Amino acid sequence: MRELKEDSLYKVIEKITDKDSFIQFLNLLARDYVTNQPEWENKSIIDFIKAMSSWTEDFSASPANDIDWDSLDYKTLAKILYMGKIYE
Repeated sequence: MRELKEDSLYKVIEKITDKDSFIQFLNLLARDYVTNQPEWENKSIIDFIKAMSSWTEDFSASPANDIDWDSLDYKTLAKILYMGKIYE
C-alpha cells in the first residue's frame, strides 16, 4: 500500500461512521506511525497522551471548535485508551 500523507489520513476521520471504520482508522494511524514517523510530533506514549489532552483543552475553547463536547461518550473513549495499556 502507498504511504498516506498526513492530510489524507486526517480526511479519513470524516469517513468514520461506525465501529468498523473507527477500527480501520486506528489501524491506518498505527501504520502511519511506522511509515511516516519523522512527521510525528509526539513519538512517545507520554507525549502522545499529553498532546491529546492539550489539544482537547485548547480546541474546545477555540472559535474553530466544531465538536459537540456534550454528546461525546467519554467513558467509552477512556475505556478504549485504557485497554491499549493492558490488552494483548
